[in-house]
Amino acid sequence: MTSTPSSVASSKLDQLQTAFGAAKGVAWWATGVPGRLLGKDAAWLAADTAKFLLADLPPVLLGRSFDLSKALLHVRIREDGAGGGPQPRALPGAFVRACRGSLAQAVTPPAPLDDIERILLEDLGLSLQDLFDDFEARPIAAASIAQVHAARLHSGEPCVVKVLRPLVRERLAVDFAAVSLAARLADLVLGEDVVLQMVSASLAVCVEELQRAVMAECDLSVERQNIEDFRNWLETSVTLKRARLREAVRVPRTFTKASSSRVLTMERIHGVAFSEICARHEAPDQWQAALTSALTVAALSVIDGTAIFHADLHAGNMIAVPGPSGCQQVAFIDFGCCGKLPPALRGTLLMQASAFAGSRPDVRQFCEGFAFALQKLPELGTGQALDVDALAEDMKPVLRELQRLNPFRGAADPSPALHMELFRLQGVLCRHGVQLPREFALLMKTGCFGALYFSLLDAPHRRRLFHQLMVAGAAFAASNPREARQLLQPRKLAALLGALRSSDRSFLADRAKPFLVLAACVAVTSANAHSPDGASVTRLRLAELGQSCQESEPLAGFKF
Repeated sequence: MTSTPSSVASSKLDQLQTAFGAAKGVAWWATGVPGRLLGKDAAWLAADTAKFLLADLPPVLLGRSFDLSKALLHVRIREDGAGGGPQPRALPGAFVRACRGSLAQAVTPPAPLDDIERILLEDLGLSLQDLFDDFEARPIAAASIAQVHAARLHSGEPCVVKVLRPLVRERLAVDFAAVSLAARLADLVLGEDVVLQMVSASLAVCVEELQRAVMAECDLSVERQNIEDFRNWLETSVTLKRARLREAVRVPRTFTKASSSRVLTMERIHGVAFSEICARHEAPDQWQAALTSALTVAALSVIDGTAIFHADLHAGNMIAVPGPSGCQQVAFIDFGCCGKLPPALRGTLLMQASAFAGSRPDVRQFCEGFAFALQKLPELGTGQALDVDALAEDMKPVLRELQRLNPFRGAADPSPALHMELFRLQGVLCRHGVQLPREFALLMKTGCFGALYFSLLDAPHRRRLFHQLMVAGAAFAASNPREARQLLQPRKLAALLGALRSSDRSFLADRAKPFLVLAACVAVTSANAHSPDGASVTRLRLAELGQSCQESEPLAGFKF
C-alpha cells in the first residue's frame, strides 16, 4: 500500500506540530529554572548540604574506610567472574557483565563474634550459651545489613540466627540523607509540574518512601511479623485452598524468645537456593513444576485480601526443598522487604490481569484498570478526565512494540529501542494524566523477578504456569464473589473459564471444577447488569461447565 502525497504531508505536519510543542514546553520549563534555584527552597537545600558534608558524612566515611581495609584483606576473586544465575535482559550485556564481575569480587567481612554476643546481651539479656546449645562462629552468609549464623537450640532444633550488623542503621541514614539531597536538587531543577507528570509525589517524597522500606529491613521484629503474617495467609487463605496451592510454599518458623529488633532466630530449612540451581544447570524436570506453583502463590499474595507480598524474591531467597522425586516445595526466606497494596490498587491489578485471560489481550480493559484506580484514588491523576478509548488507542502500538522487543525471550542483548519504548509508554500515560502510584515501586521490582523466573522455564512449564495462574484467578473469583462482580466483565470471566475448560482436563476433573462453576455463577450475576449478549455467552459457558461437572464429579460433597 503506497502513501498518497496528502497523507505524507499530513504526517509531516503532525511531526512538525509535535516538535514545536516539545520545543515550547522545554522553553517554558527553562525559564523557571533560575527562579527555583535562587529561591527559599534552594537556600534551605544549600544549608542542609553544608551540614551533611561537615558533620554527618565524615564519621561514616571513616568507619567505611576501616571496613574496606578489612574487606581487601579477605577479598577472593572468582576466576570466571560470573554471577549466581541469570538476569532479566533489560540492560545491555556489557553493563550486566561489568556489574556481575564487580559483585563477584565483593566480600562483606563478618562482624566479630564479640559484637554478636554484645547485641544478644543488650537485646535479650542472655548470652550465647543461655540461648543455644551450639552456635557456629563463622556466619553462613554475610551481607551489608545483617549476617546469618547456624545454631542449635537447647531443644535440639536446628536454626539460623540473623543478627543486624553494628551501626548499620546509622550508616544507612547517612546514605539516604545524601540521596534525599540529590532528590531535592532534582525537584528544584525539574520543577513540580514536570515531576508530577511522571510520579504521584515529589522525588524527595519518593526517596522517603524508599527509606522507610529499607529501614524497615533494619528492624528484624518487622521481618518476624512479616513471616508470621505470610504464614497465616498460607494456612487460612480460601483462595489458596481452592487453587490447591496451600502446600506449594513454606516459610520458616520463628522463635520469639530468641528474637528482638536486632536478632531473628528461625527454623533452618534444608534445601538448595535457586541461585545455585541456576549456576549448576540442574535438570529442569527436578524443580520447574515446584517453581511454577511457587510463582502462582507469589502472584496471588499481591491481590488476595489481607496478604502481604514478598518484594525481594531473588534467586537467593527461594529454596528448593527436596522430596522423594525432586523438588516438592519452595521455601521463601528473608521477609525484610515486603509490600501490601490498598484495595483500590489490588482491584486495578485484577482488572488488568483479566484483560489477558482470553485468546487476545483486551487493551481497552487494561486501560479501564487505570480509570478504576483514578476513580478510587484521585491523587494518582492530574485532575483531567481519563479518556479510556483514547488511551487504549495510544497504548496499542507501544504494547505491540514491547511484545516484539521482549527482553526475556532469549540470550541476545536487548535492542536499544526497548528503553525508548519504555520511555514512550511512560509518556503515553503522562499525556493522559495517569501517574504510577508510589506503591508500584516494590511491585515492579517483584515483576522483574517474575520475568526472570519465567525466562528459566521451558515451554511445557510456561504453559503450566499460565494454567495455574488462570486456575488461581478463578479460585480468587470464587472466594471473593462481590469483588469479582464489581471488577470483572462477564465476557472476560467467561473467556477465563473457557480457557480453563479447554486446558488440562485431568486437573479439571477433580475438585477444581466445582469452584469454576461457582465463578461462572458470579459471572451470570454480573451479566444481569450488563448487556444481554454478555449474559448469554456467560450462561452458555455455565451450562457447558455444569454438564462437564455432571460427567465427572457431582457437586455434592464440595464445601464452599
